[in-house]
Amino acid sequence: MTDIVAIAGSVFVLSGALFTLFGALGVWRLPDAYTRMHSASKAGALGAIMIMVGVLFATAGAAWPGILLAIAVLLVTAPMAAHAISRAGYMAGVKPVVGPLGDAMEGSDKRAMDSEE
Repeated sequence: MTDIVAIAGSVFVLSGALFTLFGALGVWRLPDAYTRMHSASKAGALGAIMIMVGVLFATAGAAWPGILLAIAVLLVTAPMAAHAISRAGYMAGVKPVVGPLGDAMEGSDKRAMDSEE
């Protein structure tokens, strides 16, 4: 039974490292700040969570309160931070690379500024 737990821990840690690597490759290869941030936040958070689950298996559940708290904090803060940073970048004038559907946020920065006054 301990061999299965050790193998599961190793699989989770290696999978988490692979997802983190994919997130880093996305940051390197994607065309603009918004798609890079999407790659970093989604793949980075999933990779970190998988690594933490692997550590949970490796410690045979001894560190579960701390790991559960870390996963909860990561699940709450990563999307909010990515959203706040991308919105601040857009308000500062960093324009996205748009496709045939256009920019859905265009004009919303003026409306947001008017509603704050």
